[in-house]
Amino acid sequence: MSSQAGSGIVLLAICALVATTVFVGVRRREKTGGLGQVPPPAPEYARRITALRDEDYDLVLRGGAWVNGINVTWPFASLLISRNQIELRVQVLMPIRIARAEVTGLRRVRGPFSRGFKFRTASGRLDKVTFWPVGKAGNQLTELGWPTR
Repeated sequence: MSSQAGSGIVLLAICALVATTVFVGVRRREKTGGLGQVPPPAPEYARRITALRDEDYDLVLRGGAWVNGINVTWPFASLLISRNQIELRVQVLMPIRIARAEVTGLRRVRGPFSRGFKFRTASGRLDKVTFWPVGKAGNQLTELGWPTR
């Protein structure tokens, strides 16, 4: 076999691997709502979410976020918090509004350089959402009725 034929076979194998990876990734994203998307809240929770102005929120945290495959760093994500709802704003995505009644808890997660929060719900709607605040925000969230574990 010539060296050109061997190079062609290697190139063909690499292309097949890339095509398979892309295909599997796209199919996986379709099942989870699409890249950077989360499913809408259930109707009983959607009725509890109100449109608030920025000044109506009790606390605003800046940081980074990971939303179903889309990752942004500080300062391109902000978490606006009131006692009854949270709104996660990520620079390139639609805002994600979360009713307090929907959240069963906020789980602390540790990354290589920082700590963040994962939102827990009974439906699993927000399983692929993590917010990475700048600084320590756990006590502030707990004071507003959003317990962290």
